[in-house]
Amino acid sequence: MQGLGLKIGGDTMRIFEMILIFAHLSTFILAYWTDAKKVWLGAVGVNLTVFILHGIFEGFRYQMFFSYLFVILFTVYALAKINNELFARKIPKVIKVITVSLSLIALVFTSLLAYALPVFTLPKPTGSYDIGVKYFHLIDEKRKDPFLDKSSKKRREVMAKVYYPAKKDESKVFFSYFHHSSELIRLLTKHYGMPSFMLDHLNLVKTHAKENLQISNKKQNYPVVLFSHGAGDSMEVQTTISENLASHGFIVVAIDHTFTSAATVFPDRVVSAKEANPNNFNTGDLDAVINQIMADDAKFVITKLGELNQGKMDSAFKGKLNLDKIGAMGHSVGGAVAYNLANNDSRVKATINLDGRVYISPKKDAKNMSPFLMLASDSGFVQSLQKREGLLKKFEDMPKEEQNMNLSMYGNKKEYKKAYDVDQKNTLGLVQVLKRSGNLFTIKGSDHMKYNDIGLFIESPLRELIGIKGEIDPARNLDISGAVISTFFNQHLQGETNDSLESLIRKYPELKKVDLK
Repeated sequence: MQGLGLKIGGDTMRIFEMILIFAHLSTFILAYWTDAKKVWLGAVGVNLTVFILHGIFEGFRYQMFFSYLFVILFTVYALAKINNELFARKIPKVIKVITVSLSLIALVFTSLLAYALPVFTLPKPTGSYDIGVKYFHLIDEKRKDPFLDKSSKKRREVMAKVYYPAKKDESKVFFSYFHHSSELIRLLTKHYGMPSFMLDHLNLVKTHAKENLQISNKKQNYPVVLFSHGAGDSMEVQTTISENLASHGFIVVAIDHTFTSAATVFPDRVVSAKEANPNNFNTGDLDAVINQIMADDAKFVITKLGELNQGKMDSAFKGKLNLDKIGAMGHSVGGAVAYNLANNDSRVKATINLDGRVYISPKKDAKNMSPFLMLASDSGFVQSLQKREGLLKKFEDMPKEEQNMNLSMYGNKKEYKKAYDVDQKNTLGLVQVLKRSGNLFTIKGSDHMKYNDIGLFIESPLRELIGIKGEIDPARNLDISGAVISTFFNQHLQGETNDSLESLIRKYPELKKVDLK
């Protein structure tokens, strides 16, 4: 059941988990001070009842293992104690103290673990529309997959997840996070270098969307926004931003770029990034190559949306997509994809880059480029733009170990310097675009991984230990990002002028407009 929880520090500790821990603590006190059978039976009944309710309404998870173990061992011990004369003997006080102390330590550990890795509630969408969601398997017959062995004849395949304004339907349940795919969650977790089981509880998180709802008929059609994820991520970690934008009357098409995501869930299989052939790209700056492949994916998806709008793929979407009003956005390398489209695809009318380094320079003076906005993290990127510096360091400024690492990556010093010069040129081009648009923003205390859902996965201070920095709460960062995104696209794709980016600065003190002088 979604919503059973208590808000703590931006995340949710579920209510039956809290009651279960409280029941255990009460049991310690009662068991220590009395041997009355009725009390012991009552304690067993309370613990078992809450344990069962927790499993039914919230779902079991490994973080609560010691709590579950306590329920089982206490039940067995209590039943044996009240039915066996052996257990009627007085237990030495020292044994009681040791047992209670160890049990308390175990429960403190499981409570901290449940808090640090929460079954969180995704931030609630702020728009007026209910949200539907549907997956599409798309095959580009004109392209071989560049990530597969060169002898392979397989065509390029991607998955697209479409979020859309929908008619209310109380009979349907909210869709499970991560497509309810344990395999996808584990592959993403392993990609980030964590034990594969560490985020298994994400299966218990519910989204704010429902699958296969009817499209809302409040409007004849809706503008479309493409969304590209970061390298090694998944389109699923952009759920919060996608849902929020759909609730404001946009059809959001999140693209899962196969082999650049940690894993992709196809109708008949799950494909891991590790299945790509690492020898296909003989280049140091692999990110630039990947960025272009992802941009080609996005262009292909735009073409397929034409078929969707004509009813050739799914009649439910026939005529519902306003393909004269297409936007693009992305996070990290996905943000660079949006920037690429803004420069090279006239079908795209507005773009947003969420903290992504770019890999191309604008053509000429970029006067014909579509409206562009960038949200840069407060933990490094915005400072680089202010200094007109790329993210690659000068070779001479790096420590020896870092120099050796880059030499092995780029082949030699000359190739690295060439990549450095290109990065510097691209950064200066981005600065010029942002000076012209006047739309560079940052959120005080933000970090790169707080512009997607991953910041919600882990609570502080464990979050900082794995490198997610910044003092702003991830949910707050997503709320502010969502407001900026919906306001910008409302202006440029919906023609609305009620809200402005300047009004958001007054509403959110953490939001800052950066002046590139």
